[in-house]
Amino acid sequence: MRILKITAIPVFLFLATILYSQQEGDRILAIVGNDIITESDFQYQIQLYARQNQLTEISPYVVQQIFQSILTNKIILAKAEQDSIVISEDEINRELDNRIKTLISQVGSEEKLQEMYNMSLTKIKILLRDDLSKNMKAEKLKRQKFSGNIKVSDREIKDFFETYKDSLPQVNEEFEIATILLERKVSEAEKKEAKRIAEQILDSIKNGADFSELARRNSQDSLSAIEGGDLGYAKKGTFVKEFEDAVFSLSPGEVSGVVETEFGYHIIKLNEKQGDKVKSQHILIRFPKFESSDFETINFLDELRTRIISGEITFEDAAKQYSQDPQAKKTGGYAGKVSAELLDSSTVEKLRLLSAGQITNPIRVGSDTQYGYEIIKLIDIIPPHKLTLKDDYERVKAYAANFKENKEMEKWINELRESIYVDVKM
Repeated sequence: MRILKITAIPVFLFLATILYSQQEGDRILAIVGNDIITESDFQYQIQLYARQNQLTEISPYVVQQIFQSILTNKIILAKAEQDSIVISEDEINRELDNRIKTLISQVGSEEKLQEMYNMSLTKIKILLRDDLSKNMKAEKLKRQKFSGNIKVSDREIKDFFETYKDSLPQVNEEFEIATILLERKVSEAEKKEAKRIAEQILDSIKNGADFSELARRNSQDSLSAIEGGDLGYAKKGTFVKEFEDAVFSLSPGEVSGVVETEFGYHIIKLNEKQGDKVKSQHILIRFPKFESSDFETINFLDELRTRIISGEITFEDAAKQYSQDPQAKKTGGYAGKVSAELLDSSTVEKLRLLSAGQITNPIRVGSDTQYGYEIIKLIDIIPPHKLTLKDDYERVKAYAANFKENKEMEKWINELRESIYVDVKM
């Protein structure tokens, strides 16, 4: 028997589903409570599964499993709404910020994300927000039902392994590593230069220059710049705090001073205000990236690496003292066993050249706009292998627990279908 686990949806493909689902004339495949599953939504889920697994063809069995997965999620959401599961605005805002950062990391930069979907970051957030709220409700209900409640005994783990060992996936090459990460910080010189440009533009606005025209010529938010800096209507919670505080403090027609956020310096014009919604424009001047700031971080890590090699300080103590990864500060930099697939190919090549205990030179990590540098200590290289209870007990345990949870989930979903309207039309 082959175990099929529908993996989590990558955020950028999940967003594509939101942007392109429910097109005009879109066929409805199922009705669940007050919600629907459309044909376009279903097709995007199939496409993302194919991309995740690098498949050119998908069997009818897997297609059916994907549909059942979508149906299950809709049923859970309907139950969450029945039970009045509430997600606070703060929770949604935090998760929205995390999702946007993940999106930017996946595609490489904020500009690439905006170009991919042909809309400004603000409009992407508006589209993502409602669906994100629904998914968080469903996940909260699932956590209440199952989180921490599924236990598997040693006997269950062994029985599971004996039954399914031939269909369990092989473990890919892994690197047991420890890391020390330093984020690249915006230097005062970079801030000063961006602010100088922003203040020049603000002076032009004060002297009567057209805001929209200046945005088209100067704003480095490329998608909104095309529309004269227009951000459309947005609710509270859509913008980062500094931008939001500024835009909601303005009166219609008023222009802000220079506002600093993590993205750079903004000049904001409020056009309309309707309760907790605003319609605004902005001009963004990003922080330039001077090589001197990178060199400062790289040189610090080089010197720290030399101190570790000479025995002046241990890697563990250096990680606790200097790493800007919160988890690394707790573990002395220990990151555990990391699959080669999760590492950049150039990093994998560097690690393969090391012997156990050796440390890489500083390596750049992150996206084009948000990045840092890290040094990595190689502890061990684990070659690809078939799962065994002796060497991979915790991994097998996780598979067994997931299998048991899926069985319990299936039973629960069948119970929910007795109280929730489900009409499958395909």
